[in-house]
Amino acid sequence: MNSNQLLLSLKSWPEDDPELKSVSSLIKRIQDQRGHFRDVNESILRSEIEEGREVDALFGNSPVEENEEGASNSVLAAGEELDRVTQLKKAKEEMSELVGYALNDALFGLDYVSLLVSLHSPEAGSLSMSPVLKRSVPVGSLGFDKVQRKADPKSVKEDLAISHAWKVEGLNSAADTLMGASKGLGDEVEKEARYWEHILAIREDGWVVTRMPGERGTLSVRFGFAESAAEYKSKGVGALRRGEDGNVVMDDVATTGSHGKAMLRVRVLENGEVKGSSVQSGNKRSGSVKDMIQRARNFIYEDELFFEIAREARLMANLGVRTSEDAVTIDLGGGRSIAIDMAPLDDGDVVLDIHNPDSNLAQGVVMAFRILLSYNHRMSLRKRSKPPPPLTQRRVVFPALRMVTPITTHLLHHQHQLNLQNLLRHLIKVVKSAGMIAAFVTKPRHNCLKPVIKNVETAVEAFLERIESEATVKLPGGWKVEINMRTTLSHPLYGTGYIIGTSHDGVSARLMGENIFTSSKEMEMYLFWCLERSIVNEVRYTNDKWEQIAQSNEMWSIDKSTRRIRISVDRTGLSIITGTTGGKDNRVVWDGSDMGRTLQDLLNHPEW
Repeated sequence: MNSNQLLLSLKSWPEDDPELKSVSSLIKRIQDQRGHFRDVNESILRSEIEEGREVDALFGNSPVEENEEGASNSVLAAGEELDRVTQLKKAKEEMSELVGYALNDALFGLDYVSLLVSLHSPEAGSLSMSPVLKRSVPVGSLGFDKVQRKADPKSVKEDLAISHAWKVEGLNSAADTLMGASKGLGDEVEKEARYWEHILAIREDGWVVTRMPGERGTLSVRFGFAESAAEYKSKGVGALRRGEDGNVVMDDVATTGSHGKAMLRVRVLENGEVKGSSVQSGNKRSGSVKDMIQRARNFIYEDELFFEIAREARLMANLGVRTSEDAVTIDLGGGRSIAIDMAPLDDGDVVLDIHNPDSNLAQGVVMAFRILLSYNHRMSLRKRSKPPPPLTQRRVVFPALRMVTPITTHLLHHQHQLNLQNLLRHLIKVVKSAGMIAAFVTKPRHNCLKPVIKNVETAVEAFLERIESEATVKLPGGWKVEINMRTTLSHPLYGTGYIIGTSHDGVSARLMGENIFTSSKEMEMYLFWCLERSIVNEVRYTNDKWEQIAQSNEMWSIDKSTRRIRISVDRTGLSIITGTTGGKDNRVVWDGSDMGRTLQDLLNHPEW
């Protein structure tokens, strides 16, 4: 190679491994060397820096590089550092001297024990002997023997007295311990016997005593219901633990809800005012475990009852059932409604007002709810007792229990029946005030009153069916109206329907047979129409001077064709509009309030 050639390298200057300077690598090395960062603070680092400088000064080392500020600080503290270095050197010398003394004593002790051991085991003793000892003293030259000391009679007597005293004290202590253990065991047996006596009393009362789920060696009482909803299956168990005095202590179980609410309450409202309420009677005592179990059972039953009511009510918003956070309201129409919620227990002196029909209705509704929940529990048990259905990939969805639907059906039917009875009673009074004869007979809920009720399930099943009531009305003129009122909240009606059949001579009206109406307003208008035609027929039969005009509700006089009457019935009452052709009309109204001039008097002695 020519020396004049220029040598250049195309490779870059080697750099340090970036992995060694990365943050993760530095943190790992610092933790390996120093431990976790939570043990490091500024004061510790400063103290270590100062100690490093002192050690460097002690061994004559100096920092590789100092900045100007560090150099000036070291010059200022030079005197103090020299004193500190001198003290450290002196302490080091003293420590070395003490360590040497200790080492010398340990070696002497080792030689002594080794020489003593060499008497019986020369090989083992000579292994740990120092070379100097081996050269100075023969192996096995040091022996030992037991020296028999002549006992002092006085000291022997004192030792025997002391020994006897200690034995007596030990026996007394053991006797006290045994007596205490015997007494403790007797108390424990008494407490255990009292505990099992109370457990047996709870079992004899009919409660199920079983093991506490999740706790070994703990008994519990099951006060819940086996067929309850999934949300309440694990809530009906309470642990029965032994108290300090041996009595049974029950874990805190829920006996009331928030704000002391413990029982279902039903109220009857009219235009927002409470007209009647059910009674929340129950055991409010909390002394014994039996009372606590009973109250816990009552509360879990009432709480599940309201839970199922609210669950079903959310699906009935289209039927006039409203739900809120803590109440369910059933709208009955006419400003009346039923409010259902949870309330605290009443005091013992609160009784049901049997003279208030609304309070009786509220108490009947709350009892019906409880019966229906027990009936659903029984149906769930019967279903669970049957062979299970075939497995399927579809998720099994359990429908809501039917409790609000049948009770709402009965409440609506009862309200519509009262409205129908009030309407018929008003029409009969109107007809009688006009001097005619009319009457009506009702058969409320005739399909629910079965002649033979074999068991509770038969009675409840009749309660769950469609409700029907009948009314037979006899109107003037030989008219007979039969009303069949049906209420159901299922397909296809979803409410109350009316099937009305009329029978008459077929002269005053040609509308015969059955007529179906799906609202009370339509039914009411049809009854008004029937009463109008029946009065027309009555006038035809009793007064031959009047004749019906073209199957309508109007009649004209045979003697004087210019005289006319029009019969009209509405909520006000029976109206007869009289007049002549081209003249002024007069209006006579019978509203059922008095027995004044009759219809026949008006027709026989006209004033126009």
